[in-house]
Amino acid sequence: MRTALAAAALLLALPAPVPGQDKKEEKKINVDFTVGWENCYRPMEWTPVLVGISTPFKKPMDCVIRLSAPQNDLNRLDIARREVLMPGRPKEIPLVTKLAFAVNECDVSIHSRESGFYWGQSYELWSGPRGQNRLKEVRPNDLLIGVSGKQGFGVMQVGRASACRTSGNQSGKVFVAFKFQRVLPADWAGFASLDLLVLYDPDWTQLSRHQSRAILDYVTNGGRVLMVLGAHPLPEKHPLAEALPYRIGEPREVEVPYRTLRDWGVQPDDRNPRKVNCWSLVERAKAPGWQTTDAGFATKAQAWGPVGFGRVGVLAFDPSVLGGRQDRSVAQFWVDRMGPLLGARQIQRANDTQDNEDRWSFPVGPAQRGSNAVLEYLYAMEELRPIHIGWVVLVLAALAVIIGPVDYLVLKALGRLPLTWVTASACIALFSIGAYYGVQYLRGGVLQARVITVIDGVSGSPQATWSTRYLGIFSPRSAEYQLTGLDRGQWWSGMAPTEESIYSFREKLGSRNLYCEQHIDGGNVLTGVPINIWAMQCLSAEAPAAGVPFRATVRPDGSGGFAVEVENLSETPIKSGYVLVGREQCVPFGAVPAKARGSFTGRPQRWENWQSSVDRVVSRDDTAATEARRRKDRTVMMAAGTRRRSEAILDYLKPSDDSAPAAAVVCVEYDGAPVPLGFEGRTCRFEHTMLARLVVFPEGR
Repeated sequence: MRTALAAAALLLALPAPVPGQDKKEEKKINVDFTVGWENCYRPMEWTPVLVGISTPFKKPMDCVIRLSAPQNDLNRLDIARREVLMPGRPKEIPLVTKLAFAVNECDVSIHSRESGFYWGQSYELWSGPRGQNRLKEVRPNDLLIGVSGKQGFGVMQVGRASACRTSGNQSGKVFVAFKFQRVLPADWAGFASLDLLVLYDPDWTQLSRHQSRAILDYVTNGGRVLMVLGAHPLPEKHPLAEALPYRIGEPREVEVPYRTLRDWGVQPDDRNPRKVNCWSLVERAKAPGWQTTDAGFATKAQAWGPVGFGRVGVLAFDPSVLGGRQDRSVAQFWVDRMGPLLGARQIQRANDTQDNEDRWSFPVGPAQRGSNAVLEYLYAMEELRPIHIGWVVLVLAALAVIIGPVDYLVLKALGRLPLTWVTASACIALFSIGAYYGVQYLRGGVLQARVITVIDGVSGSPQATWSTRYLGIFSPRSAEYQLTGLDRGQWWSGMAPTEESIYSFREKLGSRNLYCEQHIDGGNVLTGVPINIWAMQCLSAEAPAAGVPFRATVRPDGSGGFAVEVENLSETPIKSGYVLVGREQCVPFGAVPAKARGSFTGRPQRWENWQSSVDRVVSRDDTAATEARRRKDRTVMMAAGTRRRSEAILDYLKPSDDSAPAAAVVCVEYDGAPVPLGFEGRTCRFEHTMLARLVVFPEGR
């Protein structure tokens, strides 16, 4: 009997087998994991991740691939993607996430509920072999250039022979990273960390529909693309071809003089000219801001200009057919081709590109400082302010009196002094409970959310309409919240205050988990937001918008002023607005009722730019919170998720080099706009500020 009982106990102690899970299959599964653009990434910005899976399964398996890593010191993004893994077919799954600086590990897991299969592994990202960094962080003053297609004419050597120069005359490095076109991101967020994407004669027909659309979305949201045309013709119906004001005609042979070759850095074996096939650029529509150049020989060889909030360049020939040396010596050729497409961070020729920076610290960029200014407003809630010291002193004094003389005198009068241990403990417990509910009464309140929405568009370009939403949620209790009204195309992530410098040796907590689901042609949609009691969780979301909720025209009035007509298409009245007619000038105007028109005239006034408003808030003086509340409509324009579009708007305000008129920008603020968000099963008090900007081209200017 004892033997039977011992055998039964031993069987119960053994781990139960997971149904359908084969240990041999678990060992044979092969998972490849790559981050960024050849391990280059911008900390706290969207970064592509590629998970390649080869399985030994004998039948299709419906599973969830999960990726979890710290986004910053406060938040941890937990991203799930549902996929079907086929037997004998390796699958490459493109994901996008945000990674903190010097992130130590990234967790990847594969789970199938149907079969019970589970596989998980932590990948070390920061410290590689011999202490070398596996991930290469791209700093705010650096350039990150992505290349796909070919690697011809020394394009991959540009980083070794050039440097970055910012508008503030600061220097940085240039990183050039290559990706095969089959593994290019399928969502625009995968390209968001790039300063420039070079598509060097790719096979356009092999780009998937999702990849082509992602590149166009990346451009319209402020990205920059250089297309090098070569042996593969660009299809007329390709999304990038349709966005160009030029039609790609038939190629023709063009002679490149020896002098031009020398200027480009090509060193041919003789002094004879070379010939290339150059695709013809036929203008089909007049587009403001577009320019062309012959690049040194007698034909239109390059064109560039704005597309939405980004810029696109077309190089009509493949320089790799010229022969000669094609290494670092041709860097000047690419500097000249890339320069017109870049923004505040420019590229220049440089022979000395040694890296003398401290790689163990990371200075935050202007976008993060703008986000800090927005967080000043989101956190400026009465419930988050410290309780007045008077209440603390009063409670402690009352507790000291009760467990001291009062407890002693009462127990002495009753002849029960030995019970002081019981009564003192009871008093402390009662005071603790009272303090908890007292603080809840003073600071608990109700579920609250502060929202700032920015909608940007370009007149005449309906596909170039984007929105960014900043959301701060104050929780009166610990709970996991389910947001309603979320769109499939939204890209959600967390926000957290950041110091001017981040150090790798500081421990990354990432204590707040954000649970998201990611789709190949959609976004990063929140599925759960856990928030602790009396704390605030701040989030941001980027997505294409249905349109700008107003129309406007701007024209000079003939007396040095401007006439502005605004048609409010929304059910919400416009509180006020202004028109930017220069980088330092604006024309303010008043309210416009819902579904109504307003006509205004005025002369330009001096305008304090958005960056100056951010600088005031982040100066960290005693009025930082007050300044944040007062200037939230300005500081939000330079925060992460909106800053790139703001920089493009300022570029639109520059006078054009050709006869095309410079643009104007109409900016409005809506009064009490409804919030298209909610919380499942809960009532929330919203405070919403909706801002909209529209780039227009003044008549007669």
